[in-house]
Parts: sequence; structure tokens; C-alpha cells
Amino acid sequence: MKTTLAIGNDGRSARAGFTLIEISIAVFIIAIVLAMAMPNFIRSYHEQLLNETGRTLVTDCEFAKLNAVLHQQKVACYIDMDKQTVWLMQFTANPDADSALQPPAEILKTIEISPHIALVSAQAGDQLPQQKGQVEVTFYPNGTCDPFTVTLGGAEGRNGLQMIVDPVTCRGMLWPTKL
Repeated sequence: MKTTLAIGNDGRSARAGFTLIEISIAVFIIAIVLAMAMPNFIRSYHEQLLNETGRTLVTDCEFAKLNAVLHQQKVACYIDMDKQTVWLMQFTANPDADSALQPPAEILKTIEISPHIALVSAQAGDQLPQQKGQVEVTFYPNGTCDPFTVTLGGAEGRNGLQMIVDPVTCRGMLWPTKL
């Protein structure tokens, strides 16, 4: 015959959980590990955001070239450092159409740069790099474009990314740079 104690303990230890001190130590250790890992995680996130923005600009250059060739009309790329925006505009000049009925240009795409990324400078052709204002480059119907360079800055302000666009192929190449 089996006997049971009045307290309902049938022989097991009275301690069945963790103490507050043990939980506090575990939470403290996890907090230290997170505090050491968080700066690397944030730096990695900002670096990926910078690379994504650079790849977006490269893709938009190819998009502008394809639209210029497909529609046989110039496409202008405006890089506005003040508004942190890049937009593509296609000129729709058609000599057969009534110019009062047809708009002179159509916005193809607008790219707003993330608040964590900065358009540091843009340079068209042989001009000096501009850090304020707006730079305009043109993509032509024959598949070429004006040479230009765009420099993006990361959130830390030390690392950046430079996009150099080849005027013959209109392909952008990304290069890491120090600011």
C-alpha cells in the first residue's frame, strides 16, 4: 500500500522552479550578449541599406536606357541632393501631335532615398561634383548616356558607395568609398 503525505509531495523535491536570482542572472547574461551584438547588427543593417540603394540606382539606369531605346526618345535623370530624390523623365516630343494636347514630358519613376542614406554628391561629365542642387543627365535613344557619378553616404557618415555610370553601356558600377 502506497502512502501519500498530507502536503501532496509524494517523495519529490520541494523545489520545482527557478528562483528569482537565477532568472535575474540569466536575463543579465542575455542583456550583455545583446549589448555586444547590437552595434554590429545595426552597422550591418545600414550597410545592407546602402548597398540596396546603390543597386536600385544601377537598375534605374538600365531602366532609363531601355525606355530611351524602346520609345526612341531621350530620358532625363534628375538627381536632387536637396530633396534626396532621383527621378526619371521621358521627353515625349512628337512632331505629328498637337503640342497643346500632349505633355512635353512624362515622369517614368521617382526614387526617394531612405532617411538613413544620403546623396552626398553627383557629377555629370567633366563638371565638378555638386553637393547641393540638382544634376541632370540624359539617356539617348541610341543606348548611350552622359557619363555621371553619384556618391551615397551611409548612416555612420564614414562609409559610402560610389556609382560610376559608363556612357557607352549605361551600366552603373558600385565601388565602396570612404567619406
